[in-house]
Amino acid sequence: MFIFLAIIGLSVLVFFHEFGHFIVAKILGIRVEEFGIGYPPRMFGIIRLSKYKFKFFWGKNQPPGTEKKTIYSFNWVPFGGFNKLKGELDGDQAKDSFFTQAWWKKILVAVGGTAMNIILAMFIFSVLYFTGIPQDIGSIEKGGKVLRSVGIQIGMVAPDSPADQSEIKIGDVIIHIDGQSFDQIEEIQEYIKTKINQSITIEIKRGEEVIFQTVEVQPYDQVFAAYPEDNKEADEFLTVQEKEDQLKHGVIGVALSQAAIVSYPFGQAIAIGIKSTFILLGNLFYGIWLIIKTLITKQEMVGGLLGPVGIATMTAAIAKVGYIYYLQFLAFLSVAIGAFQIIPFPALDGSRVVFAIIEGIKGKPISHKIENIIIGLGFYLLVTLLLFITIKEIIHLF
Repeated sequence: MFIFLAIIGLSVLVFFHEFGHFIVAKILGIRVEEFGIGYPPRMFGIIRLSKYKFKFFWGKNQPPGTEKKTIYSFNWVPFGGFNKLKGELDGDQAKDSFFTQAWWKKILVAVGGTAMNIILAMFIFSVLYFTGIPQDIGSIEKGGKVLRSVGIQIGMVAPDSPADQSEIKIGDVIIHIDGQSFDQIEEIQEYIKTKINQSITIEIKRGEEVIFQTVEVQPYDQVFAAYPEDNKEADEFLTVQEKEDQLKHGVIGVALSQAAIVSYPFGQAIAIGIKSTFILLGNLFYGIWLIIKTLITKQEMVGGLLGPVGIATMTAAIAKVGYIYYLQFLAFLSVAIGAFQIIPFPALDGSRVVFAIIEGIKGKPISHKIENIIIGLGFYLLVTLLLFITIKEIIHLF
């Protein structure tokens, strides 16, 4: 059930991304040969012949006389969607071809997908801030109304940490630890600090379920090995002794939040929804920059990469906590997809932006053959990486 919700949610996000490209291309007069829901092979297609007249057909064979019409297709692989723009791959010289468009139009089409993902995230966040969204009580803005208390909640789980290995999930609410109740986050942190190299039993509430998980408490510098180099700003005001003590105390690899469900007036909800989206977008770009910088300077990977299996599994786990958390995570993923796609790497939308800028500087388009070779190489690199990550995730599941 929850995996199904994850697949549906991810498909909706990819669909909106492709719809962004589609609507911008249509506005600019670029012919969209096919707009597909899911991925080929094609199940069936629909062609709009006039305002109220449509043509339905099965399979891949387009009806004669409709070659200049857009095919709205439904495909057998039920994930996401795609656009097929005229001239995008073959360099067609027709007036309505993507290849012959002005460089700035190509940029608008390329960023249309990211723009739609951002708009979708703004909408989801705004609705949630109006109807009620999980929020740390310390960050409630003026005008916010607490609908109900949630308790001490898991806000983040570090990859491969003791909590992650014990299947503690984002959104879990801590009820007891070793049979003891805690009212403040600091009380939990102080208790765990003293249990270094020992096991603790955490009673958590996940949705309507109550679960008991045993977690081994490990030293901070073992769980967060990169801390001394990569988090200098966080401890710049600590003494040397305080830093050493902090690195040696016990942790399980989670961030905690004293959470409540909070709602805001309609106008304020929209404003906060927009602001939250752009803050998230900025953080994602910073994270991407940090990953690239660390790969170049240290030949190390900061954090971990998630493939479709990992994302679907995480989405399904969050859906178990509740629909609010599910929608909040979809909003996050929508921004993440938009940010990832705009990276200037071949086969991503960002590469189209770079090609268009080069065209604007040169005054003529790059050869479509050269462009296709570069995009093709990037595509195969991405597919190889995706297969590697997916195989690793499948093995990890078992």
